[in-house]
Amino acid sequence: MDIEKFNAALKETLETERLKNGIGTYSEGTLHAVLKKYFEPSTERHELKVGKYVADIVGQNGIIEIQTRQLFRMKDKIKAFLEVSDVTVVHPVSAVRYVSWIDSQTGEVVGRRKSPSKGNLYEAMVELYSLREFVADPGFHFVVVLLETEELKDFKLNKYGKKKSVRRFDRIPLRLISEEHFFCKDDYFRLIPDGLADRFTSADFAKNAKIHRSLAQAVLNLFNGMGIVERVDRNKNGYIYTVGK
Repeated sequence: MDIEKFNAALKETLETERLKNGIGTYSEGTLHAVLKKYFEPSTERHELKVGKYVADIVGQNGIIEIQTRQLFRMKDKIKAFLEVSDVTVVHPVSAVRYVSWIDSQTGEVVGRRKSPSKGNLYEAMVELYSLREFVADPGFHFVVVLLETEELKDFKLNKYGKKKSVRRFDRIPLRLISEEHFFCKDDYFRLIPDGLADRFTSADFAKNAKIHRSLAQAVLNLFNGMGIVERVDRNKNGYIYTVGK
């Protein structure tokens, strides 16, 4: 993690967007643009064709793809890239999130609030589930970037003065919190929370990881397939697990 490098990428991207679109406006995908600049400052290595696909970055460390959501859409692309290069998938997560409301007619910011929702590494693991077939490949790497972000949402008012036609049109990173690298199977073991007994349930995992049980169940489903945990029994409430080797 390099905070100075990230801040420089953020500043340069926002200044470029302001010059292109006007003060106070940004294009779709500011977060993606900042991360691309952060992981590879040289624009000559951006958006290069590899086979029939276009890669976000092609550099000294192979191919880097930045995907903010819906990782399942990348399966064919990742499979093709792994045939010729190491591939790193970068997935940003908003650990701290602010929401700003923009009047779509005037462009005026009419409200800003801090969202109670907080993203975490376990949510990123749920996204990774759709790419689980690649995790065992030594050329596949996964990087989760935890950020403080601001979502820009625009709206129109109906005749009663209430918001309608709400949409998020951009997400702007404000601060780099941490950068978590998962380059091999062993790296995923650090997501096993402390305090678990030798045999544990999804409820135990959720309690110790401080996440919802439904999220814990999804993570354990992924980890079971990876061999990070093993199902050793079950009771009326579900599976019983132990940590794998």
